[in-house]
Amino acid sequence: MNQIILLLLIVCLSAIAYQDFKEREVSVFLFVLAVFFGISLFYLNAYMNFLLMNAGVNIFVITIIASVLYIYARFKMKKNLTETIGIGDLFFFFFLALSFPTMTFLVLFSTSLFFSLFLFLILKPNLKDKTVPLAGLQSLFLGIVLVINGLFNIINLYAI
Repeated sequence: MNQIILLLLIVCLSAIAYQDFKEREVSVFLFVLAVFFGISLFYLNAYMNFLLMNAGVNIFVITIIASVLYIYARFKMKKNLTETIGIGDLFFFFFLALSFPTMTFLVLFSTSLFFSLFLFLILKPNLKDKTVPLAGLQSLFLGIVLVINGLFNIINLYAI
């Protein structure tokens, strides 16, 4: 069952990456599916209390990050939050927050941001739209991590 849900999540992440690169927007349905598959995997690999506690902490972290982004965009850049970061990117942050234990979430979230920055800087000269497809790059990163971890069973992402 875990393998099937993992495969469905990887397909969903691939679709998110494809849509974000191609259209610079992602269907809400894909985020709903990703959250469903992510929570399902988390639930199958952990106790419900552990899932709820970690999801609460992770959402708190994302809320703080989104608040700092909002304050910075509003007062320093004089822009609305949606002009500086896409709603789909924020949805992806919450997907990650609901799908992994806190330590795994923090590691995946921060490394996916570095991966996205690095890859965007490499791809930027070839892109016609110079905005960052953050949700797409982060889903690409997470898909790669899940595939590698699934193939080689490196670490239990839900035991941390």
